[in-house]
Amino acid sequence: MKKFSFPLRSVATIRNLFEVRAREQFSLCVRAYAAAENKLNEQRARVAELENILRSGRLTRFRPADQSTFMAAFKDETALVGKRAADLNSALRDMESARQAWLESRRDVRVIESLERKARSLHQRELERENQAAMDDRAGAQAARATATTS
Repeated sequence: MKKFSFPLRSVATIRNLFEVRAREQFSLCVRAYAAAENKLNEQRARVAELENILRSGRLTRFRPADQSTFMAAFKDETALVGKRAADLNSALRDMESARQAWLESRRDVRVIESLERKARSLHQRELERENQAAMDDRAGAQAARATATTS
């Protein structure tokens, strides 16, 4: 019986390495997307807080200096919301491209795994065929010995 050897083992190793790197890159992109989403939510919370301050300031005595300061801060914080939303969209695009790269590398690994499974099953069939032939030869030899001793 011969030992199984897969000629594409080195290719499988390289593709597995690429798949692991692509998965790690995707993981980093997912974390970056989550961080960008948190920053956007925090920025929106700050804008909502400034809106509440502006509304409550109008219910009490009107102070133009305070209103002017809060309006400028509100304008700056609202502009940051737009920047954070753009950062989130960029992180989403990066995450999607990393996901596609990971899926492609995973597909490449699956192709090699499929070829290896087929090669293993073919090898197993050949081994079974060889074993069956050996058993047939042995049974034939025993039958020939049995008829030789009885004649």
